[in-house]
Amino acid sequence: MGRGFEKRKKIIMDCLQRTQEMRVTDLIDLTGAAVATVRRDLLELEKQKLIVRTFGGIRSVDQKSLVDRTFEQRANCQALEKQRIAAAAAELVTPGMTIAIDSGTTCMYLASMLKTKAPLRIITSALAVIETLGGVPDIEINLVGGRFRVENLDFYGAISINTFKQFHADMVFMSCDALLPEHGAFAHDQESAAISQALISCASRRVLMCDSRKIGQSGAFRVFSPDQIDYLVTDHANPELDAAGYNTIIAKL
Repeated sequence: MGRGFEKRKKIIMDCLQRTQEMRVTDLIDLTGAAVATVRRDLLELEKQKLIVRTFGGIRSVDQKSLVDRTFEQRANCQALEKQRIAAAAAELVTPGMTIAIDSGTTCMYLASMLKTKAPLRIITSALAVIETLGGVPDIEINLVGGRFRVENLDFYGAISINTFKQFHADMVFMSCDALLPEHGAFAHDQESAAISQALISCASRRVLMCDSRKIGQSGAFRVFSPDQIDYLVTDHANPELDAAGYNTIIAKL
């Protein structure tokens, strides 16, 4: 890299010290360089571990992403169990599939384990999936928009529901707030239940990822009944699940 790169590097790094995050379009205006030049610069700066590239921009290595800041506490809760569940669920995915992915921390862990499964087509309303897989070659992402929900970093509402109906997926990967073995999976709020119902309606096979602490918990809004779940992936065997007839996959230790 020549003196031109070093000059642009100084401009970018000086600006990041003040703002922590920047969009690619801002960097183009700031440096006066062509789009291709800026993108090459960012690849090099990332190699030097000076920046972190994000969807549409960059951030300082000291600045956590919106996904990290929002999900940090939730991701740390039952983290090992969620990662084991996500790894077991990822084994159901084969290259060439079209899959839909729900929001939530277990789904975020799942997304991180799909990078070696390309080519894939992903349908999602979750920003965590975009951040995780957005730059992976041969993974096509279809983001379903709607009303943005910052506490869950996803989109919901009538627009989201109607958009999901335009797609068909080979498999959908879901999470839930509670699972009552004889009655099915539940969400704590009506908006989440409606989005989950739209997701399962567009897929041929449905995979529910649920850590054992949620089993037996009560929920107000039912997402789907036991006969609508093709695979239940969890971290511990439970006789109630067997009695209810679930096709259960126990994640490996």
